[in-house]
Order: sequence, then structure tokens, then C-alpha cells
Amino acid sequence: MSPLTPSPVSGWVPDFPGQRPPFQPGHTLTVTHGARSPRKVDPLAQDLVDRTLADPALSYLHAESYLPALWAWARAEAQAQLLDEYLADRAVDTVASKRSTAAYRELHRAETRAANLRTQLGLTPLSRARLGKDVAQGRQADAAAELTRIREEHERAEKTSNPQHGDATDG
Repeated sequence: MSPLTPSPVSGWVPDFPGQRPPFQPGHTLTVTHGARSPRKVDPLAQDLVDRTLADPALSYLHAESYLPALWAWARAEAQAQLLDEYLADRAVDTVASKRSTAAYRELHRAETRAANLRTQLGLTPLSRARLGKDVAQGRQADAAAELTRIREEHERAEKTSNPQHGDATDG
């Protein structure tokens, strides 16, 4: 094993003066912005999901079918937040640095993903209005179908109980 290989060996002795100890499990020394780290992303995402589900106006998101998209949106928002914070701390650095450029690209992808999912979930005013309209139209169509079914059922029952009713042969 190389002296630079991370190892949780407790009796570690440096090979030369100034050598740092091996990485311990769960270390964060190599984390730059954390946008790819579940340890950083998941708690932020969970907080977003919890706050979103606590909003009574968004009660439709409690349906099981929304949960994967809700979680994907929250993860994208959390990644965007972490990248934004990372880049804000580097505001004095040159934008041309490879690390900053890569982070800006990742930020753009995370923001785009989050915006698309926000729209799909009805989390913007316009998308919520469209979703509400679609839901209302669906309910209206369901109600019309139910009324038609009830009317047809009533007509069948009426013909069965009064066979002479509705015949045009009475003369």
C-alpha cells in the first residue's frame, strides 16, 4: 500500500515529515461543491420535499405517482443551490478556470432540470394554472360521463317498468 492511499489504520506512522494522515471513512476533504454527493444533496432535497408537501395548496403532490418527480426536482434544486454557493465563494476567481467552468456547466444543467420539473409538477404559477385547468376539465368530463350513464340507466329502468312508454305505435 502506498503511503498516499487512504487507510483507516489506527497505528499509522508518517513516512516523512509533514505527511498528512490517511483519509478516514466519511471524509469531506475532496468535496469541492458537493453537488454529486448524496451526503450534501439529500438533506437539502429532503427539506425541499418536506416544505413542499407541507403546503396545503400543493396537496395533489401527496399522490404516490408524483413522488419520483418531486424527489428528482428537489435533488436538482439542491444541486443548483450547492453549485451556486460554490461559485459565489469563487467570485474573485477567474471564470476561465477549468473547475469554475465545469461548475457553471453543471449549474446550468441542474437549473434547467429543476425548471423543467417545476413546470411538470405545477410549481410555477402558469404551470399550476394549466394543471388546475386540466384537472378541472378532467373532472368535468368525468361528471358528464357519469350523468350520461345515470340518464341511460334511468331510461332503461323506465322502459323495463313501463313497456308501453315511448312506443310510437299507439294510434
